[in-house]
Amino acid sequence: MNGFGIRNWTGFYRESYNILKPGGWVESQEFSLEVNTDDSSLPPNSAITHWCDLLYEGAITGAGQNLRVSGEELKSAMEEAGLVDVTIRSFKLPIGPWAADDKLRETGQYALLAMLEGLFGISVAIFTRFLGWEIGELEVLLAKVRAEWRRRKVHTYWPV
Repeated sequence: MNGFGIRNWTGFYRESYNILKPGGWVESQEFSLEVNTDDSSLPPNSAITHWCDLLYEGAITGAGQNLRVSGEELKSAMEEAGLVDVTIRSFKLPIGPWAADDKLRETGQYALLAMLEGLFGISVAIFTRFLGWEIGELEVLLAKVRAEWRRRKVHTYWPV
C-alpha cells in the first residue's frame, strides 16, 4: 500500500516495469481513502465521512496527492507503463469487528486499531499545513471519528 506517497502512478509503474526481468510481475495493493458501508450504518452527518472528505481535499489541494485511486485507474496506469495481463481483484477491508466471516472480523479488528491509533499521524500535516486547522480543532474532530468507529453498529470498510 503505497498510495500516500505516490503522485504519479504511471511513472511509478514504469519504473517497476523497467527493473523487471522477463516473466516478472508487479503486485499493487492499494486502498481508496473513501470510507464505504453497504448497510447505511453511517449517519448522514458522519464524522468519519467528514474526516475522509477533508483529508482528501487537503491532500489534493495542498500536496497534489490523490488519496482516492480506483482499481481501474491503477490498471490504466499499469498498462500505460507497459505492463500486460493486468488483473484487478477488489476486496473490502472491514474497519471494526462487524464482519460475519472470522478472518474478516479479525482483519477488521486490526484495521480499526490501526485507524484509532494512527488517526492523528495520518491527519496532522494535512489538516494543519494545508487546511489551516489548529491542533485542538483537529483533536475534537478526531475524537468524534474515533467514537463513531468504536460503535459496533457502524459497518465501514475501505475498498482495496
